[in-house]
Amino acid sequence: MPDTIRREIEAKARKAIVNRAVFRLENALIIAGSLLLAAFFPQPLPQTLPWFNAWPWLALGALGLGGMVWSTLSDPREAAQAVAEMFHEEHDPRLIKDRQLRAKYDRALEYYDRLQEVSAKMNTERLRDRTGESVRQMEDWVSNIYRLALRLQAFREDSILNRDRQQTPETLRSLQARAKLEADPGVRQQLQTTIASKRQQLDNIQALDNLMQRADLQLDNSIAALGTVYSQMLLIGSKREIDSTAAQRLQENVTDEVLNLQDLVESINEVYDYRYEGLG
Repeated sequence: MPDTIRREIEAKARKAIVNRAVFRLENALIIAGSLLLAAFFPQPLPQTLPWFNAWPWLALGALGLGGMVWSTLSDPREAAQAVAEMFHEEHDPRLIKDRQLRAKYDRALEYYDRLQEVSAKMNTERLRDRTGESVRQMEDWVSNIYRLALRLQAFREDSILNRDRQQTPETLRSLQARAKLEADPGVRQQLQTTIASKRQQLDNIQALDNLMQRADLQLDNSIAALGTVYSQMLLIGSKREIDSTAAQRLQENVTDEVLNLQDLVESINEVYDYRYEGLG
């Protein structure tokens, strides 16, 4: 995931955490309870605590509210959940209308969600931190799978490219046949120029087709690799002691996969004018 996208998601996640911290049900109950007590039961012990009136109830309510907000803001699980929710919102699977590609992305998203759960349930805090860093990198991984799926979909639905793929070979054969029969040198020279242009167009289409076939295969490989990482994470979680080597190897595998996918997405962007309705 590009740094700008990551920053946007994290910024939105922080806003979501603040909203969750302030507007949660427990806070509403605390506010309502303190107001009701202040209004209808301002002096619970008038003989023992004559100074106790409505204001202490309100102060206690404010303290309780502040404690609840602070506990939410400082809870790493709340932060992780908020980022995950923002990730799902930023990567809307409904934009992937191709059934085959949608099924692949859904499978990748399923691995991502399960990996978060497995990491959160690790035996020790240190192990949760180590595997949690790998899971955060998987946001980049799954984001690249999402972007790759959308590019493959746009490529498959490109009506102009599909038309040129079908018509260019036939046009090329027609031009070549005409050039053999043309007697005028000027016209024949122009035909040769047009033939060379059509050959270049056909070569470009073939090169793009090959690139997209490689991308489709890489998509399958990446999802299979996610499955491998999931099994590795389960093995790490099943051990009572920290296996630093296994955790390091896991993180290296994730980093390598993220970089490979990122390079592939960028190479597609360089050679194919990608456009897809619904994306900014």
